[in-house]
Amino acid sequence: MRRTYFHLVMLLSLTCLPMQAQAHSACEVLPKTIAGMQGCFRPLLVFSPSATDPRLARQAKLLDGDADDMMDRFVLYTPIAPSPKEIATPLDAPYTVLDRLQMQFVRTRFHIPEDRFTVLLLEENGTVMLRSPAPVDPFRLNALIDELPTRREEMQRPHAN
Repeated sequence: MRRTYFHLVMLLSLTCLPMQAQAHSACEVLPKTIAGMQGCFRPLLVFSPSATDPRLARQAKLLDGDADDMMDRFVLYTPIAPSPKEIATPLDAPYTVLDRLQMQFVRTRFHIPEDRFTVLLLEENGTVMLRSPAPVDPFRLNALIDELPTRREEMQRPHAN
């Protein structure tokens, strides 16, 4: 009886955790730096002038609509806005929210002014694959990622998505 109760509690606690895709077991499940994402995720950096910008909300909603595809391709939604605590996060798509200092570092590294909305998709090695002044449809992200040699290798692995 005790053992069954323990397993039930463990199962319920696991179902309450947000789902997050990992490229491999050495990767952090929820990286808090760009360096922690390298070799593990394809960060989708979404720079916004404010945490309440409708374009930021639209990007999160678009990703939620294709959350499984984003997990399969190790896309990690990473919003960059002046007030990290005010950012509305996606319901299903993989995401991380960096702290204020990391956000400033990322803005400086990619030369994005604070008053500009910009979406950058990075490859796992940190190379910019896409730069857009507007929210990006997941279909476009999928098509771009699926052309990569690294993605083709991922699809060849056993149990690949």
